[in-house]
This record gives sequence, structure tokens and C-alpha cells, in this order.
Amino acid sequence: MKKSKIVLTIIFAIFLTTLSTGLFAQNQTYAYVSIGGKPFSKKLKVTVDFGDTPEQIAEGEKYSDLLTNKKSYAAVLNYLVDNQFELVETLDYTATSQGTGGTSGIVFIMRKRK
Repeated sequence: MKKSKIVLTIIFAIFLTTLSTGLFAQNQTYAYVSIGGKPFSKKLKVTVDFGDTPEQIAEGEKYSDLLTNKKSYAAVLNYLVDNQFELVETLDYTATSQGTGGTSGIVFIMRKRK
């Protein structure tokens, strides 16, 4: 009985070590890509958010400038995929702003591939 308890404890310890190493060693880079536009406009307004450090803000602004005025969501996705990102989640949003009309768009949650 003691031997099986020791083996089980060792297996559990290995599992916890593997799990914690996998979770914390991934060091994933995520991007929140908000895409919207004015009604009847063919150009998209793209905002890319990598985080709030100065380097992440600068990188997000660079991507935002490159992607704004693209004419399709697919063009935005293709550019990001070409730059080693993969799509994790897609969100649809619609918001109105004090009677000035609606804003609709989509949000892509992207993850940098290793």
C-alpha cells in the first residue's frame, strides 16, 4: 500500500511540474485587434493593442497605422497571419453613441506563434 502511495505522489508531482512549466513558460504574446468603420465607408479603422508597456504601445501603434484603411477584414487577418499571428477568438460588437449613429465592428484576439 505504501509503495502505490509513493508512486501516486511522484506521478502527481510530475503532473504539477509539467502543468506549471507549461503554463508559465509559454510567454505568449496576445493582440487585441479592434476593427470598425463608419457606415457606408469602404475603409476600416484598425486599432491594435499589445499591452501597456511603452514598447507594446509603440508596436500597437505601428500595426494600427499599417492596417487602418484596409478595405476588408480578410486583408487585416492575412497581414497578421503573415506576421506570425494566429486567430484565437472573434467578437462582434455594436455600440451607439448618443444618437450620432451606430458603430459596428469586430474584434480579433490574436496570439503570436512561436
